[in-house]
Amino acid sequence: MSVTKWFTGAALFLLVATAHAHAHLTAAVPARITALSLQREGEEPRKLAPLPAEMAARITIPLPKLLPGKYTLSWRAVGDDGHVVPGTLHFTVLESSASGGGGG
Repeated sequence: MSVTKWFTGAALFLLVATAHAHAHLTAAVPARITALSLQREGEEPRKLAPLPAEMAARITIPLPKLLPGKYTLSWRAVGDDGHVVPGTLHFTVLESSASGGGGG
């Protein structure tokens, strides 16, 4: 097989692979969040609001008071191409050490 045929085949393979790729949200600029919910392990999800009405590079959403536990933050965003991209973030809130531990 000649080098030219090999490069042509490799280029076609890359084009096909790129054409079938799906977007994964790592950042949205401008951000357009369409749904946002927070769920503590063992509880029902709670919708967070108000969501921004306009696109923005950064958004701020007020959170309720978080009790210690494991949480999942779920969202849906709309990309520039109109596709809906869902995502989740898992985190844990620990008990405050200021409530009674003795220190050194």
